[in-house]
Amino acid sequence: MSKYLTQADAEAILACPKPVEQSFNAEEWEAIDRRIKALDAVLLGATVSAAARNHRIDRKTLARMIDNAIKRCDTTGRLNGYQVCIPQKRFAERTARNAVVPAKAHAFAFEQLLAALPAVSQLVLAFKGPLPSRQRASPAFNRLYNGIAKHLRDQGHGDAYPLNTVDGGRRALQAFLRRLQGKRHAERAAEQPETPSVTRIEHLFALQPFDRIEMDEHKIDVDAWMAMPLANGTYRLERVRQMWLLAIVDVVSGAILAWLLVVGRKYHRLDVLSLFAMALKPWQPRELLVPDTRYSPRAWMPSCDLQDGLVARSLMAAFDNDSSHLAKMSLGNLVDFHLGVLHYGRSGMGEGRPHIEALFKVIENELLRYIAGGFVPETAQGAKFATSTLQGERYPLNVEFMEDLIDTYVSASNVTSKSTREPRSPKQIVQDYLASGGLLWRCPGSDEHARRLTVRRMEVTIKGSKKSGVPPLVYQDYARYRSPQLTGQYKLIGSKFAATYENPEDIREMTLWDRAGKRVMTLEALPPYSGVPHSLAQRIRAAAWNRNPEARTDENALIQDNILAYHAGVREVAAKMNWASGLVLSGEVPALPRPAPQPRETSAPLAGLRPPIGRFPLR
Repeated sequence: MSKYLTQADAEAILACPKPVEQSFNAEEWEAIDRRIKALDAVLLGATVSAAARNHRIDRKTLARMIDNAIKRCDTTGRLNGYQVCIPQKRFAERTARNAVVPAKAHAFAFEQLLAALPAVSQLVLAFKGPLPSRQRASPAFNRLYNGIAKHLRDQGHGDAYPLNTVDGGRRALQAFLRRLQGKRHAERAAEQPETPSVTRIEHLFALQPFDRIEMDEHKIDVDAWMAMPLANGTYRLERVRQMWLLAIVDVVSGAILAWLLVVGRKYHRLDVLSLFAMALKPWQPRELLVPDTRYSPRAWMPSCDLQDGLVARSLMAAFDNDSSHLAKMSLGNLVDFHLGVLHYGRSGMGEGRPHIEALFKVIENELLRYIAGGFVPETAQGAKFATSTLQGERYPLNVEFMEDLIDTYVSASNVTSKSTREPRSPKQIVQDYLASGGLLWRCPGSDEHARRLTVRRMEVTIKGSKKSGVPPLVYQDYARYRSPQLTGQYKLIGSKFAATYENPEDIREMTLWDRAGKRVMTLEALPPYSGVPHSLAQRIRAAAWNRNPEARTDENALIQDNILAYHAGVREVAAKMNWASGLVLSGEVPALPRPAPQPRETSAPLAGLRPPIGRFPLR
């Protein structure tokens, strides 16, 4: 037994809880574990010198640990015990040299106040209520502050610190309590091991492909410009500060089921429903704009594997609690037509949806940060820095080609081996599961469900003028809608009806409904939006392009349909321009290196296409 301790002291320390390995990282635990073993040796009868030598600890450090171990904590009254084995841990409160009430604010002034007035110290240490925040007040804190202020005035310290500060000492009191609560929380966490708990569904049973999918959105900050093609082969620029990428990923295989790009605005409920509708429809390669752009020869999406013409569906979908996800239309349509279990988690907690968060990080670092104007925004870990040497004004973006770029990337990613999956590609994991006899849920009526997911509901008014000879019609979404049933029905002018686009992929037809939910009639779009099927997003782009007087060339001036003319104009300009998106896909974009880059292997779909940094001159 050491001369520093008695038998009762040793037994008291041995009864104290020890720090647990789960509360520290590997480097910290190695030093803590050596100290615990050294202290155990002393408590069991070894000398201080022998224990320090055997466990590679300074003898003076071990002696100081023994002295502190038998002392009691000032705030809790318990023995310090094995907490002395944690390096840099304090076991005595800061005390001022002079226990007098300070006259003005200075370093450790509040600690000096507590040392000078034990009654105030007792009130502060006994506080267990919540602290106030910008969103919520704390009545318990207000009562504590009022009690302290009254005590100070009663003792004749009304003109001293902290009442003579600008806020009367509220901030100093709140800061001290925050430090005190943080210290108490750290002590409890170090003493008590983590209690095993079931927090994820995979903790209950082994997941199989399509048992659980995760849907989320990712905001990409950019300083880019979008190009609107003009008749003279040039373009009109519109600045873009942000883009949103929405995606659905399968947890087990890592396959990307569907994606959606929203440029320049915040996504909304219709975007969310459109994303899920895409996952229920068989994937078809896009007609790529730039001639040099190609899909991977093995391009694949999960909706390509059909059985009896049906797409595989998930049993559970995980979201966060964004307002677009919880909107009445989003929730109702997903429950009725997507089916399965909907699991809503908290926003800002990536631990609840780790797979989709990891996917967004990969896509951002391997693809989207190289777009002209790409940068990493300022964070708590570092300042803002550019990730692309291309200027947004010189290399503008185009929405259609950005969608081509992402679709080729995603369809290639689904057939690329993942180091975290043995390594196997998402396609191989899904097909191996099916080959082994596994079953995927396929529900009849998927096409109808996909359509009903995105049916847009609105209220329209019948317009027209009998006096001016304008027949009854409906103006909606840049188009005019008319039906033979409206011919001569001037009495309907001014009437309001509920309306829907029953086929969101072709909004040339609008259905009117009465208040009882009975179909009244179907209206058809008039030129220039009657030529080819198109969605609302395509019509909005075409309408914005058509409003510019310089949009149409002599060649496409004869094209009466705005959708066809818009696509013709985009292709004409895209063939002449050096799009930044095209440079990314071809690998000709040198990116600025990240601070202290770490070499790593990658299995990205574009690996090998992008040359090393510095191979091409900066533009």
